[in-house]
Amino acid sequence: MCEMLDESRVSVCDAAIERYRERLGERLGGAVSFTHVDYRPTLVECLDPALVPEFQGLVRELMDAGADAP
Repeated sequence: MCEMLDESRVSVCDAAIERYRERLGERLGGAVSFTHVDYRPTLVECLDPALVPEFQGLVRELMDAGADAP
């Protein structure tokens, strides 16, 4: 399960993280960071304020497509 934490951060479950890495990395490259914390969802952050709207749109697309489901 994924959860938007604020406009530039989302937590992503382990079952879906590879899909998020692939899609966000492909479109936003180094403007996105992935921070793994044991026993918690991975924190995904958009580091470039100018790309936040695109980040939000991609996250919504992934959520709507069920990319957060195993």
